[in-house]
Amino acid sequence: MKKLLIIPIAILVLNCSNMDNKAKTEYNLSSKIEYQDKVNNKIYFESEGYKMILFAMKKEHILKPHTSPMDTPLLILEGQAKITIDDKEYALTTGESIVLPKNILHGVYPITNVKFVLMK
Repeated sequence: MKKLLIIPIAILVLNCSNMDNKAKTEYNLSSKIEYQDKVNNKIYFESEGYKMILFAMKKEHILKPHTSPMDTPLLILEGQAKITIDDKEYALTTGESIVLPKNILHGVYPITNVKFVLMK
């Protein structure tokens, strides 16, 4: 299941890196969501069985630890964030990803303003 969810993200990243500059700007996921005075999120794509959710968080925002009923890949689009999973911490930066395991507490703590995409 994890591999199936990561494959669409990898294909999207590879396809975007092979496009000319005009196409990159047009299809740049981080340009599809803006920073606000609160955590901003929106569904970018939804299909049967999964959806891609974009997030934009300013440095002072956090997503407190919570659980999800499914494994959820997270890909950093812009900036840096500390991701907690259970009692472990991971520092991620632009282009890096991690899978948030189902039913395990996880949280997001921006180190800088950060934009990321979740697939669930």
